[in-house]
Amino acid sequence: MRSLRCVAAINSLGRGAIDGLFTRRETLQDGFTDNDLRRAACHRVVQGVYRTDQTPLTHELRCHAAAMVLPGDAVITGRSAATLHGVPLALPGDPVEVLVAGCKRTYGVRTWNVRKYPFEQVPWMGVQLATPERTALDLLARHPLERGIAYVDALLHAELITAEAFGRFLSGRHDHGIRQVRRGFELLDGRAESIPESVLRVRFARGGLHPVPQLEIPGEFGSALRADLGFEEAKVAVEYEGAWHADREQFQRDERRRAWLRANGWQVVVVTAEDLADPGRCTRLIDEVARSVRERT
Repeated sequence: MRSLRCVAAINSLGRGAIDGLFTRRETLQDGFTDNDLRRAACHRVVQGVYRTDQTPLTHELRCHAAAMVLPGDAVITGRSAATLHGVPLALPGDPVEVLVAGCKRTYGVRTWNVRKYPFEQVPWMGVQLATPERTALDLLARHPLERGIAYVDALLHAELITAEAFGRFLSGRHDHGIRQVRRGFELLDGRAESIPESVLRVRFARGGLHPVPQLEIPGEFGSALRADLGFEEAKVAVEYEGAWHADREQFQRDERRRAWLRANGWQVVVVTAEDLADPGRCTRLIDEVARSVRERT
């Protein structure tokens, strides 16, 4: 009976807290134990903050949980801030990305102790949230370059920032990682419609090729077709094939479009998610495209 009462009481803690969250400290103060938490099927969201089965895990929930235990001057940034700004770059299980001084390694939170300024943050849930421009800086500075560029491309595509405003924001800065940020800035392009497309475009660019993202191609009866990446003069189109394999209708639409392109003189190279994940395979495909562009120009 005690076990059943504990489950009901702990569940009620979640209903009374923000977004169904409660802290371990609260449960211990109310006379419960860690064993009671386990019996109630509670799940740790970040260090010291829990949810019950009735509260689904999202990255926004993880950010709320982090805000409950972080100091007030902590700044949520990077993929987490982008997600809170409406560009979902972080998955539910990803750690919350935070700028904070002197914070110990904490489950569910990834921290950096770097310089930050009041003008590049706004209050959020008792902590601070990075502005879109500061978010972009940290995406480029704190992640591998290809991924960072792709993340900031997504901010540009969503019109959360503009290249002009971000360029002004970077002017005269000497932040940790600013050299990588400036290299990334030169390669930004917000026309791509997915993270993998941006990563593929950056790999082409680093190999000396500059395809146009979402290239519009005049199609049948005046309709416009689009290639994920295209070299218009050489009539070479590069298509990224992602996780839609199981969508039969999407597959058929793409196959019809590619058949029309091939019938009208275009070479179509398909890069799969598996190719992108294998550096050797991806390099060979990029080399293949480079040869085709040279031969057809």
